[in-house]
Amino acid sequence: MFLTDETTGTIGVVSACAHRLYLYRPELLDGLRESGFKVVVFGPEPQRQGDEMLTPHGFDYVQLPLERRKTNPFNEISAQKLITETVGDRHVRLLFSYGIRFAPLVNISAKAAGVPCVNVINGAGSLFITQGLQGAAKRSVILPYIRSALDYSSRIFFQNSDDLELFASLRLGKRERYVQVDGSGVNTQRFPALPLPKERVFGYLGRVNPEKGFCELLDAFRFVHDRFPDARLLIAGELDGIGSETQLLLDKLTARGAAEYLGEIDDVASFMERIRYFVFPSYREGTPRVTLEAMSCARPIITTDAVGCRETVRDGFNGLLVKPGDVATLADAMLLFCSDDALTEKMGMNSRSLAVEKFDVFKTNRVLIDTVVEVLKGSSV
Repeated sequence: MFLTDETTGTIGVVSACAHRLYLYRPELLDGLRESGFKVVVFGPEPQRQGDEMLTPHGFDYVQLPLERRKTNPFNEISAQKLITETVGDRHVRLLFSYGIRFAPLVNISAKAAGVPCVNVINGAGSLFITQGLQGAAKRSVILPYIRSALDYSSRIFFQNSDDLELFASLRLGKRERYVQVDGSGVNTQRFPALPLPKERVFGYLGRVNPEKGFCELLDAFRFVHDRFPDARLLIAGELDGIGSETQLLLDKLTARGAAEYLGEIDDVASFMERIRYFVFPSYREGTPRVTLEAMSCARPIITTDAVGCRETVRDGFNGLLVKPGDVATLADAMLLFCSDDALTEKMGMNSRSLAVEKFDVFKTNRVLIDTVVEVLKGSSV
């Protein structure tokens, strides 16, 4: 690329999983650097973790005094001050945030420092999953804060049309600055098509918590294992408040050899190599990156007809959509795959073709990086 004033300088990227940013999204960070930018990454992880994961690849890391899922007003103020000071000290020209958790903080910091900002909303999270009085009370407090901050956004990226329309209906940010992309994309070379193992192995990879539909998955798999005793469930991800009953069921399935819990993993391709079917029964997502990786590896998908999740499956083409929170329909879908090898293989091949056709990470990142350049030209600040 021919470097201009718009493709030089430093970009600040803020993420709740900053230390794993290069593991999850190396193509974006590399793409920014190849376009002429330096990159400094901000996140809540300890400085040592960030340095170990990012410094070897040529990216600086700044630890923020924050927690990923808990909000403390005093810590938020300290973090905003630190970001603003770092922007000035390192001559950061634009702030770029991943996720709704840190978007308001980033925008307030950007405004204070006098630089533009771009936000990626990769899912609206528990803010809109929690229903009833508790959910309504939470949103009544948080939404005005988000609305005020997002008014400063130069661009807001959404990974599905449902979230875009939701934000528009709530007047969160300026609609003329909305952009929709096909998820975060997947590197189809880094995640090649893999042969399907003969064994009936279902795979789940993600945070192991109720909002991801994990409790329903274990209940459904129990029925599947009764019908197909050779079926197994391979689980990877961070344990995150699944409750005692679900933990007990997981322990029982593990003791019987029907399930295996791997904990958190870094080598996703090796995980996909071990499974025949990928199951992700989440209640709500942006566009789940891990499902795109499973598709790229030519795995048939079972996921929910829920916001974000439905973006990854053409029902009956590369997988099956089930009702969120419904154990019976989830079990039926798993049983169908177990009993129909031809369907499994066909849908796996279709997953691969859809990943290549629609979710190429380099196409998505080109849109993001071109937008950064456009914003720096001053057209939308």
